[in-house]
Amino acid sequence: MEERPPSSPRVAWEESGAPQERRSPPEPYEVTEVQPLRADADSLSLSEEEEDEEIGEYEKAAMDKIAYILKITEKNEALKMVFLESVCTICRGDDNTGLCDRVALFCRENNLAEKVKELLEDEPVDQLCTAVRYQAMLAIAALSEVKAIAQEEILPLLNACFKAVFYLPPEEDLDIHLYSHTLRAMDSMLQMLLLSHCTSSNEELRNILEVLIRFTSTQNKTARARALEQLWKLSSFITSNSWQEPFAKFVPPSQRTNIVCMTLETIGECSAEDKEWANLMLNVVLQGPTSWLMDVPETLEFIQRNLGSNSAFLQKTLFSVLDVLTIHFPRDVLMSVLTDLPHSDSTTLEIWKRILSLAENSECILDVLCSVLQDQELCGIFNVTPAELGLLRLIVMHPTEENLQELCKPAVLQKLLKIESLPLLWLVLRGLVLLSERPETAKGIRDLLPDVLGTLWFAKMSLALMATKIFRNVMTHVGKREARPIVVELAEKLLPLFSHVSSEVQEGSILLFKDVMEAVVWWQKRHMKKIVRRGLLPLLFQMSNETPSVAEASREALICCAKFLKWKELKRQAKRKGKMEIKECLLRQDRDTVNEYLWLSLPYLKDSQASLRYEAVEFIGLALQHSGDQSWGKLNVICSALQPLRDDAHPAVRSVATGVVQRCKRQQAEPPQRRLIGMCCWPC
Repeated sequence: MEERPPSSPRVAWEESGAPQERRSPPEPYEVTEVQPLRADADSLSLSEEEEDEEIGEYEKAAMDKIAYILKITEKNEALKMVFLESVCTICRGDDNTGLCDRVALFCRENNLAEKVKELLEDEPVDQLCTAVRYQAMLAIAALSEVKAIAQEEILPLLNACFKAVFYLPPEEDLDIHLYSHTLRAMDSMLQMLLLSHCTSSNEELRNILEVLIRFTSTQNKTARARALEQLWKLSSFITSNSWQEPFAKFVPPSQRTNIVCMTLETIGECSAEDKEWANLMLNVVLQGPTSWLMDVPETLEFIQRNLGSNSAFLQKTLFSVLDVLTIHFPRDVLMSVLTDLPHSDSTTLEIWKRILSLAENSECILDVLCSVLQDQELCGIFNVTPAELGLLRLIVMHPTEENLQELCKPAVLQKLLKIESLPLLWLVLRGLVLLSERPETAKGIRDLLPDVLGTLWFAKMSLALMATKIFRNVMTHVGKREARPIVVELAEKLLPLFSHVSSEVQEGSILLFKDVMEAVVWWQKRHMKKIVRRGLLPLLFQMSNETPSVAEASREALICCAKFLKWKELKRQAKRKGKMEIKECLLRQDRDTVNEYLWLSLPYLKDSQASLRYEAVEFIGLALQHSGDQSWGKLNVICSALQPLRDDAHPAVRSVATGVVQRCKRQQAEPPQRRLIGMCCWPC
């Protein structure tokens, strides 16, 4: 029974290569053997007497076949296979050094390595329908074992081998059985090349890597992935065989970061077998980070670009690399995050927060961070003094009473709040949260509320959450009147946060909106009423939020809005949680207000929560009945917005959306006069 490829990729390199490289290709790729012919006496380097004494019957027959086939110009597949099998046969031999030398001389005189290379180059790269590649790899391994390959022939041979395999079509388009055997033969060939040509300078390994690395940079994605996988296998073989030097020593420094990035790039999307090889390579990298992760800026930029991947495994891996990078190169990492990565990117902020979490448990990283925050070059970039930027070091230190008193310098913090860098801004807000939690220091930062308000334009989850905490804490400790100068502007900034992706931000902003309404004085009410009316519909929808605390906060805020607007019916229905009655209440207004509500509801059709999509569709259906403007253009916009929801994953959303779309289409088909008559008959 033929041997199947190993289920684990590690097997291919850990197995002994001796029997494998001489094995004939598996069925159905066996060929019919041609009859051997005697070669001329002077074509062999062995005398008749030596042949009789040292060369076996099979070996002599194989030499005859080789000599015969070499004279044939056009070779079919059968002849190619016989030739390659015969090369393996004559190299089989035993441990007789003299015989190996004579066989090697025969191979060199007949230029067999070059002939094998030519056969590989003749193979079509767009298909794999013969076992020639497989047998050629075994022939090269056999020639290498008897040292019948000259040093100058190795690189061209490797190039031909890699090109013949790497540029094949994707695996799904190949005979997977033959393809697997071909890959195993390549593994054995490289293993034999390394073992038989091993020198103190490890020149052979460097040659193989030189060719492999060239293929990892090709534009062909399939070829690049195969070359990278072969590189992973090679690293595993070197590491597991206790090579004289670490694997990184054989890779040019300029290529190491590139290999790390390519490994990480494919680790989230490769097959299970490839993932095992990638993890082995990653272990090599993480065990020798000072050799592989030397280019800190480029590695960080790669992590920043790929952290948004949908692959949770890749995200976890990238954070692991970031941790190791920070531990070994803390200053380079901190400086690079603050100077090289995009200042306003949320992923940069995630990287920064991860680094700070390490600093909290590492005195060494914490000391480096404090030093970086007083770096003269960094201060020049952000136009602050070392003393001003150095104040932030108190935020990452243990929050003692003494540290907080020193941190409470409103003028400096106000200047730092204007720095356009999310990592540093996050630090400042974190410090202000700490100060706002204590009554005595909360009074000291109350004048900074307008500057904190300016940070809400970032709409980043962690920043928005800290900003709302600062406002609520200060208003709790100092009193709502301290926020009066900015309450109208603050309320307007809070409205978009009602639909934030973070439930914490939603709840915090809604509760703060409620507090803000209670802080308004009479001369602010006119402007505040307009903002409160715009908040009614979002609060109604959020009453159906899947997070109970957000739904309850929305109901309480809606009651507060009704009190502020002196709208008794709305207040009564909000207390009763009558959502349909609240919708009817909102729609019993003038045409312009109803139309405004209609357009405000459209963004909720794309909400991630089915409950909010349902409420929005239902409201649109009711709004169309109450709206006096039933123009064709308006109905067309509504239909287009609702159309995707007819295929919604939630059945209730599908049902109500289908009903509203059908109603819109019927109205579009009616003449304008009849449409007006029908409107008069709609229930109010």
